[in-house]
Amino acid sequence: MEIKLLPLFSTLSLIQVLVGVTHGAECIGLSADVVCECDGYGRCKKGTLEIDPWMQFALKTQREIQIDIPVDRMQIFDAHNAYNNRAYGLAYGANDTCQWPPPYDNVCLGLANHEFSIIDMLNMGVRAVEIDNWYCDGEMRIAHLGTPLAIGCGEFNVLFSDVIADIGQWMQEPGNENEFIQIYINEKYDQGNDAEVNGPMERYFGHDAILSPADLRNTYNGVWPTLRRMREDGKRVVVVSGGDTLHQGKYIHVKGCDGSGSNQFTNYPQCGGKTETNCKRFRGDATHYVFNVIYDGPTATGAITDLSEMVKCRINLPATDMVTPQLMKTAVYTWAYGEPSIPLDEDSCVMLNHEDFRWYTSADCDQSLSYACQSSTDPNDWMVSESTGPYDVTRELCPIGYKFSVPHNGFRQEKLKEVMNGASVWLNFTPWLTGDFPITETPPTDPTFNSANIIKPTWTKYLVLFLILLLGFMNY
Repeated sequence: MEIKLLPLFSTLSLIQVLVGVTHGAECIGLSADVVCECDGYGRCKKGTLEIDPWMQFALKTQREIQIDIPVDRMQIFDAHNAYNNRAYGLAYGANDTCQWPPPYDNVCLGLANHEFSIIDMLNMGVRAVEIDNWYCDGEMRIAHLGTPLAIGCGEFNVLFSDVIADIGQWMQEPGNENEFIQIYINEKYDQGNDAEVNGPMERYFGHDAILSPADLRNTYNGVWPTLRRMREDGKRVVVVSGGDTLHQGKYIHVKGCDGSGSNQFTNYPQCGGKTETNCKRFRGDATHYVFNVIYDGPTATGAITDLSEMVKCRINLPATDMVTPQLMKTAVYTWAYGEPSIPLDEDSCVMLNHEDFRWYTSADCDQSLSYACQSSTDPNDWMVSESTGPYDVTRELCPIGYKFSVPHNGFRQEKLKEVMNGASVWLNFTPWLTGDFPITETPPTDPTFNSANIIKPTWTKYLVLFLILLLGFMNY
């Protein structure tokens, strides 16, 4: 009989069984709080989680109205260590005993960062996922490790290509054709095997759908494009890396967003140092290990159990653990629950209610309300019109220098709320119903700008200009 050392995760799973975890088809833990089909460990099977259509629509609204914000400035809901989810089985915490949310019982074990699969997280509204890839047992796989020795990675670990295939399949499903995805490759050191990283991305996303470093340099002159421009160009995926493990730089960009633990985040208006121009990522950590000492992720890094303040602060990448439908509902700042209660068409009118500060469709578009007015030069500067009137996008009630608009992120809605003076206001949502999206703001630099086309003031060009003028004078 051949005797093998148990991999790290198998050893921990054995401990979990010894402390009382049993298998069964009945849903347990966070999986018991939702509607899904559970596996033998009591965890939701991949892609079976039922999602509230209201939440999906509300979060889609919040993505769509950011169409003119450069993608590196957008707010995108992020799943920290998205691959490390219990839907992938025993090696990824299917037998965990820690009960979310924290604080935990110190004797529990929590290997997983997430309960639900990447597919289910994407269905909930996540659009950025983190993947740790490790080459072991002759394949590029995914594992939650911290050492080049790759202890605890083997044939029981899911293939990197399978994870990319899941995301690619989701992107091709009806209704997802225009969705934008960011992937953070958290590779701890350069492992080579470039084809095993680049190949699956090209195969399952398509070469032309990935915004590559070459695209950023040559097409966009080093300026991140807006979501609108990316859609026009058929770009749907951005891949970034935490270091210099770029696999020849074919598809992977150097990560440019400042990241830190959620313990360093401060609520609105401080917002953890977030400004209009910088990129901020705050993450939580759900893991909890028992060795000679206890590592408790929620204590060491933080636990994000409510997204509302990060939404108010337009944090670019709120990187949460344990993404659940309940958590994602706290990310909604737009529609009130059950809204729109009236079928939307180009004649619909939408107001921001002064009591709960949520969006409502109105059955009476003739009621007299002030208009929400956004500065034409500062997108975070808001006023309400002094005059009131019925909903009419052709009326000019906003003062000079302001336009009838809609808050494109939670921060802008906070600024609008601060000037509403206890009265509901009309929001200009009509362009998003007609599909004739207006240019809502000017990008920092025009992506079509090409400095190579500018005549630079060198002495040779001055000489050419002088000769042209001289010839013109002589002909005159």
